[in-house]
Amino acid sequence: MTWEVLTIPTLQMARPLKDVLPQFLERMMRLVKRRSRNQDAAMIRAFRQKLLDRFVLRPTRHRLPYAPKERLVISDSGTRDELFVQRPLLSQHESEDPGADEFKPPELIVFKFPGTAGRAERASDWPASALGCVDVKLFTWNPPGYGRSSGRASLTSIAERATKMFQVLTEDTCSSHTKVWLVGNSLGCATAVWVANQFANRVDGLVIRNPPPLVQTVKRVAHRYPGGRWTDRIAESLPASMDLLRTAHGIQLPTVVLQSEYDKLVPPELQLQVYDAIRASKRLVVMRGLGHDGVATEQHEPEINEAIRWLWQEAETNANASSEMSSS
Repeated sequence: MTWEVLTIPTLQMARPLKDVLPQFLERMMRLVKRRSRNQDAAMIRAFRQKLLDRFVLRPTRHRLPYAPKERLVISDSGTRDELFVQRPLLSQHESEDPGADEFKPPELIVFKFPGTAGRAERASDWPASALGCVDVKLFTWNPPGYGRSSGRASLTSIAERATKMFQVLTEDTCSSHTKVWLVGNSLGCATAVWVANQFANRVDGLVIRNPPPLVQTVKRVAHRYPGGRWTDRIAESLPASMDLLRTAHGIQLPTVVLQSEYDKLVPPELQLQVYDAIRASKRLVVMRGLGHDGVATEQHEPEINEAIRWLWQEAETNANASSEMSSS
């Protein structure tokens, strides 16, 4: 009789080969089936995520005018990120004094993240216009698949790319005294909150407008149509990095939430789920009479500007407190 020692998980003893082999083959088959199930699940999830991209994202790549903004391209590890930059106060000073120092660090840097059909080329200089004489430099980002940013438009890649972009730019452009805000509109709120949570020690304030809890928003829209409930699993494939109901709990920064009163895409009751999840100091501004894409008018400016000035004061207070702790 032939004896052989086989080493397999949980069985390390000398036994007849005819006894060991069936058990070994059975275990191998279970492992293969388990791996096959995992691979199948991964493939199904990837397919659902691609469908979700098609449901949610509205990327465009055509050229748009962007003057007087400046175009900035960051190339890193084979990727290309396109941003558009403006510095309103310096531009005004240069028109009055051509010798104005463009190399002087701004007091505030704002990173802006547009919505699902937004483009950085169209960004305004808000919230700089609400801060008067504060020297603000604004960077508005085109995510992957938008404008000339490389890659496919995908909810799975936005957060990672935004994180890399933010890290590169803040290392190159921020002084130790420069404050940093993140501003998100609609889908861009999810990106802004994710980046804020990754760099809580570097970001000083957050402004989000019409923040969508995306899983609930997609389900709500889909359920209007016959068979809409079949999309529930597709909505639930949303990456955790873009799920505001998960990430909003981690916000540690003073936050302003702007809410359109008559938003039919992301109704106020859904937006309030995100607002209620924020545990940091916060302000809610309801923009009366506006829908999801409505433009704020002069009647909205006083309340919005008051909230933005509150955010600036909070950033100043926190910066002074940090400075005192460092010196003590």
